[in-house]
Amino acid sequence: MIFQFDDHSYIRGNIADRGPCPGLNALANQGFLPRDGKNITLERVEAVLMSTLHMDKALASSLARSLRPLVRKDGTFDLVDMRRHNVIEHDISFTRLDFRQGDNYTFQPAMFKALLEDADGGSITIKTLAKTYVRRHKENKASGGSGLPINLWFVNLLQTVSFLNTAQTGGKLSRETMTTFYTEERFPDEILKNEKTRTLFGLVGSAFILLFYVVF
Repeated sequence: MIFQFDDHSYIRGNIADRGPCPGLNALANQGFLPRDGKNITLERVEAVLMSTLHMDKALASSLARSLRPLVRKDGTFDLVDMRRHNVIEHDISFTRLDFRQGDNYTFQPAMFKALLEDADGGSITIKTLAKTYVRRHKENKASGGSGLPINLWFVNLLQTVSFLNTAQTGGKLSRETMTTFYTEERFPDEILKNEKTRTLFGLVGSAFILLFYVVF
């Protein structure tokens, strides 16, 4: 099925109707997914990821399938459902508090600032993301966190590099692009108009490179 939408002006949605995933929130804010963030099907998510973010079938299908535990009997889910702990959302986020801290979905400006500072004033790369990854895991342990189960540990690796893979901006993310995506929850034109195919192989490959930098 092909979904077509004409109005992709940016309109920031109500946080009450949003989850902790800035990517899906952005797609709703720009009218590629329902602007109210409700009654979304996996088929629609997959189609939008392919048509809007230029993902190949394997990557789009994989990401859409990961949302299956959130789907109701009528075949739909709401973005707010993504707040459900330890399904897709998990502790040790780069920009959200842990579940035990009482708010696992609201963007935290101070945490985002720390993410940018890990790049020492430069662009965000896999190396700087590895630095943030290590820091956040240390912070989680120091605050009495229990870490992540193995399945979410791998999800955490993939999510760490997912925006870098989606952007396809030469392995670097500018502070401006990061700020647009995380603070406005909006995909800038440089990403939407870049028709280079985003692949599952590329995402997994970036995750393993991240792991190398984390370990070594």
